Amino acid sequence: MAELKNQKKIVEILPSAGLSSRFMIGMLIFFAVLKLAASFTMQPLGDEAYYWLWGQNFALSYFDHPGLAGWLLGATDVVFGSSLFGLRIASVLTTIGSVWFFWLYAGRMLPDQRHAAFLFITLMVAASPTLFVWTTLVYHDHLLIFVSLAAMFFFTCYLGDEAKERSGQLHNLYFGALFLGLAGLTKYSAVFMGLAIAILVIAHPRLRHLLLRPHIYFAGLISALMQTPTLVWNLNRDFASFGFHLNGRHGSHWLSEFNSDSFFNFVLVTLLLFGPFLVPPFIHLFRLKTANGFFNIGVWIARLVTVMSTSTFMFVALFSFTLWYWSDLAYILMLVMLPILAMRKWLAVAHIWFGVLVATLVCFNYTVVPIANLMGQRDIEAGTVYGWPELAKFVSDAENQHQPTFLAATRFQSASQLSFAMRRTDITAIEVRPSQFDIWENRDNIAGGTGLILQDEFGSLTETKRRFDSLEKIGEFEVQRFGYALLKYELFLGTNYKPRATTLVKD
Repeated sequence: MAELKNQKKIVEILPSAGLSSRFMIGMLIFFAVLKLAASFTMQPLGDEAYYWLWGQNFALSYFDHPGLAGWLLGATDVVFGSSLFGLRIASVLTTIGSVWFFWLYAGRMLPDQRHAAFLFITLMVAASPTLFVWTTLVYHDHLLIFVSLAAMFFFTCYLGDEAKERSGQLHNLYFGALFLGLAGLTKYSAVFMGLAIAILVIAHPRLRHLLLRPHIYFAGLISALMQTPTLVWNLNRDFASFGFHLNGRHGSHWLSEFNSDSFFNFVLVTLLLFGPFLVPPFIHLFRLKTANGFFNIGVWIARLVTVMSTSTFMFVALFSFTLWYWSDLAYILMLVMLPILAMRKWLAVAHIWFGVLVATLVCFNYTVVPIANLMGQRDIEAGTVYGWPELAKFVSDAENQHQPTFLAATRFQSASQLSFAMRRTDITAIEVRPSQFDIWENRDNIAGGTGLILQDEFGSLTETKRRFDSLEKIGEFEVQRFGYALLKYELFLGTNYKPRATTLVKD
């Protein structure tokens, strides 16, 4: 009775932390306008253009990740055309899908105050700097967030009913398995959700009876069989993608030496960019229990995913540079549970205004002019998204003049951005690290030919010099914005190109 009374109190006063609907709607409109402006004015980052090329070159899977995100970009390109709109509409669509599931979560947790809970969830997600950015860019994360929210919702519906000794509806179980399979086809980190579901069924005393039924195994089989394209691709290429993530991207001896800078960078950036004001309520979510069966199961899934993914990446960060947003799956799942928590109003307001500040500065930095340039410094990373229409013309003019056999760049990111700017798929990348370009490269046709190579301030000519008999600089181009010098590019002409041997291409 005491627990039910406490739940009633929570339902009465806490679905929006005391924020008014008018305030929340106003803030959501601001974030939506900012998101759409960034989506359809900012030129693609290098990885975004790289994934666009995936959509132009259908395959069962790809070197860096499974195939679903690439297939989606291929579909949006067919429907909407090869354009900035056709590229970024993918993240707009998945964001709409995620928002729909926020509505469903709110209805399950607080049906009597669904509207307030829905607005609160959506605003808390929008105000998280990392989640705002990674639901805007067409990195794989926008899709992973959507399908993972869907998977957890359906599994929580089914397992929540079973834990309350009600017969769970089987369609929820199988929809959960379907979306979990889609998550696995998006990023390998989806394995944390699969493990969380398995651990919960085995460990929860009111769910163990499911192990005596066939449906939980059939559902798991569906999710596993959906990974067949990724497995077949890796079997045919000596498990190159798995090897890259487990070892290749960190260096051959990455576990041999501690890297304290990497570890503290990962922890601090994670806390800052997911939202520092969310830390107290997140901690509270690890010990909260209510009479709401849906919430209790959902929060356990979110807790397990958070602990497993964060601890895994913290371990990796002890030895090698680790990107904070690799853990975004954990935090999006925790965020949807916040309406049932007694979150203090000042924390919610601080989180929102912090998100407004960071999102505004980030969008300005990548769509107007890099902020560092306004202060007499240079942000060459932000500079990589500027000037591509002019740069594409510069390269095209040089190509017409010198008539090379092929075009290339010294980084896979800049090769991808040049490909998108010129709407071409025959440009290659010449660099030390392997990438999907090793598979795409038309080796037989360009071997022994001349190459026109684009080099930027991030790239290195070391590998390029190894692949040509001679290399001659023929021009340079400086990208400027409002009179500020952002990034300098150089063009080189190489003779007698020698493709490198690679296990990614089978004879």
